[in-house]
Amino acid sequence: MHTRYFGFIIALWLGLFASSLYGQQTSMVVFTITDASSQKPLSGATITLAPKDAAPGARALTRTTDAAGKATFADVPGGTYTLNIEAAGYDTLTDDNYVVEPGVLAEQPIGLSLTGGEIVEIRGDAERPLVEQGSASTDRITPAEVRILPARGRDILTSFPPVPNVIRSNDGRTSIKGAREDQSAVLVNGNISNDPATGTFQVEIPLEAVQQAEVFTNPYLPEFGKFTGGVTRIETRPGSNKWTFGINDFFPEPRFRSGQLFGFANVSPRVNVSGPIVRDQAFFAQAFEVIVDKAVVRGLPNPDNEVRKYSFRSFSQFDVFLTDRQTLTTTVNVARRLVRNVGLDFFNPVPVSPNQRTTDLALAATHRYATGAGSTLETHFNYKRIGVETFGKGEDTMVITPVGRLGRFYTATDRTTERYQLQFSNTMAAFEAMGWHRIKFGFDVNAMRNRGEMTSRPVELRRTNGLLLQRITYANRGDLRADNIEVSGYAQDQWLIRPNLQLDFGLRIETQQAATSINPAPRIALSYSPRGTDDTVLRAGFGLFYDKLPLNALAFRSMPRPIVATFNPDGSLREPVRAFIYDLARDPTNDPGRGGDFRIPFNRTLRVEFAQRITKHVLTKLAYLDSRTFNDLFVEPILLPTDGIIRLFNTGRATYRAFEATTDIRFTRDHTLTVSYVRSKTRAQLNDFISYFGDIPNPVIRRDQFGNAAIDAPNRFFARGVFALPWKVKLAPIFEWRDGFPFSVTDENQNFIGQRNADNTRFPRFVALDLAVTKTFKVPEWLKPTLFGKKAGVESASFTVSIFNVTNHFNPRNVFANTGAPQFGTFFAVYRRFYRLDFNVNF
Repeated sequence: MHTRYFGFIIALWLGLFASSLYGQQTSMVVFTITDASSQKPLSGATITLAPKDAAPGARALTRTTDAAGKATFADVPGGTYTLNIEAAGYDTLTDDNYVVEPGVLAEQPIGLSLTGGEIVEIRGDAERPLVEQGSASTDRITPAEVRILPARGRDILTSFPPVPNVIRSNDGRTSIKGAREDQSAVLVNGNISNDPATGTFQVEIPLEAVQQAEVFTNPYLPEFGKFTGGVTRIETRPGSNKWTFGINDFFPEPRFRSGQLFGFANVSPRVNVSGPIVRDQAFFAQAFEVIVDKAVVRGLPNPDNEVRKYSFRSFSQFDVFLTDRQTLTTTVNVARRLVRNVGLDFFNPVPVSPNQRTTDLALAATHRYATGAGSTLETHFNYKRIGVETFGKGEDTMVITPVGRLGRFYTATDRTTERYQLQFSNTMAAFEAMGWHRIKFGFDVNAMRNRGEMTSRPVELRRTNGLLLQRITYANRGDLRADNIEVSGYAQDQWLIRPNLQLDFGLRIETQQAATSINPAPRIALSYSPRGTDDTVLRAGFGLFYDKLPLNALAFRSMPRPIVATFNPDGSLREPVRAFIYDLARDPTNDPGRGGDFRIPFNRTLRVEFAQRITKHVLTKLAYLDSRTFNDLFVEPILLPTDGIIRLFNTGRATYRAFEATTDIRFTRDHTLTVSYVRSKTRAQLNDFISYFGDIPNPVIRRDQFGNAAIDAPNRFFARGVFALPWKVKLAPIFEWRDGFPFSVTDENQNFIGQRNADNTRFPRFVALDLAVTKTFKVPEWLKPTLFGKKAGVESASFTVSIFNVTNHFNPRNVFANTGAPQFGTFFAVYRRFYRLDFNVNF
């Protein structure tokens, strides 16, 4: 199918950055006005804040709510106000002593009663009715929470505390609902940020640019697409009418060995500044981050035991109120990263582990328009350009033995991948028809292309005694050229039938150039309170979810083709030299003449949940999740008499079943605890495509099997909490206990023995208690530095001490799994107790 590709040109308007960093502390207050009984948003409500005890002539502040029921006061001096809210048909709300704390961002949800009603309700998100919270299971985190958690890094994607149905593998990748990382989607301000070539997460945003991140394990609304696992959504922080400035983590992190200081492991200074370009109309936010990180890998001798990361990140955001009804947001994200010793461990020591250099450029613009009828129209444009270079440390042949790899990494990759994305959506004003409806519909177009090459050098497999077993050479240089266009549309309705019954349903339709089929994805979810109260809620959801096709799969037949020679112990050829070709396993329902080689992987998920509030502060949840994926991509070698085929199959499957029991306890606002147990089973095709043909390919391909996934942990228990202690000290413990991940046994020929990832070949149970203690203190005037003749507006500073594996439990990361290794069956590379120090300053 012939397609003309198009480009977009985006012009970013920049204003003059000039103002003072000092002055009176002001706050941003965001009101959300809803109907107290139905929870529908109220547009056109008038909100007035009149300062009390103010000087003569001080003016009142007035705003009108938009279609979402929101009104923002961007520059409110701290103090006491008379709050007045009026909406046609509703009782007027008046509060003569409404207090605005200085220097904060406050979100104030308010429910108004119909004229003649009984109550006016003001509540926070934590107290929203369970029915109103919908059926999507989600977990949120903010940068402020990241800074007080015992996280081994300060990246928003890797700093999530334990949550049900989300687990992190030993190599740091995130699995949602049992899926691989490339099977999930990551959104930044609504725009997809996965790498189009491999499907993996590609987010290089400074932590201080993030407002919050959410993980959805079951997003049933049709507006979410391009995944079979889950969705991670990141929202960035806008500027406001108050200039703010922050510096975080500017002290190097010391490294301790045997209780003594041993150099430095990390320095990652972060700087952020935000404020108005034109007061009440245009705002600016900027964040920078520089990272020099040396992550120690256990099981290797010092100093050849570090994965070294050097990174620079910059994120700029401009928010402009064009009119009372229109806003424009533009963002520019630029990042460069160099990682030395990718995949370093005992079996891949420094000489053979590759380096990787990545550049990331993302330009995005969002236009919002609130119509007079109360609808909200949004148009998103996103351009993302990813450059990836993967290279070894020399020209020596890579050698694979039963006890690890030697030599130099065998493949060099140099590619540039681009994505052009255009989205449009219309969120209609809520209306009443047998209940209240919130209807949204839209479309999404993605044009992607990949250009680059892959060069592979010879690889040798040797026996335990060092004799040559197999030699792999490559017949050609790989061409990564691939293009694809995806088009999708959706319509959804969030129908609040009664205050105790909500139905979310809709349809998403997707198609793309690489597959000629049109794929409908219906979804439905229900939230119901049988007793008409908020104490007990039943939830259920079912949906179809279609995934992405990685561009590497479209370029599969142009990858470097292996030529394999197998030898006897005496050095003679055991069998004819086989020249492999790449081939696609044809699906008879596809018509190659129309351009369709693939079927799109899809997932079918059912989830039911019972939620019960035991007290106002204790919420328990019991849930069952059944997730099944079809049409996954996997590879398998086929040996012919004189040659061979490496075939890409499009019929893979995966299953994830889980029972979850979770209790959330809010003792007070500053004392929270979550306890959860998950019983699950994760199975999948074990020769998944990206593991063998991603940026770090694997030259040894053996027979595929369907079995336990590498992150399968049938029993998992965790507890996490945050507790405020006296003297402004916060304690954040995280405890996790789970079954060990499975591993596969191989022989000296690198063939798998028996069932791969069997239940009887697992790592020992993982047990870890991590603890972070944060002390915040107010900076006295005499300690504040003087800048430009004025005292800097330093508000506070904080120290965080994190202790990992407090109990020093035996948690190995490696095992000798090859029967040819003298140490076969030995677990090693244990991460004992270690520490991390962080220091932050808030202006």
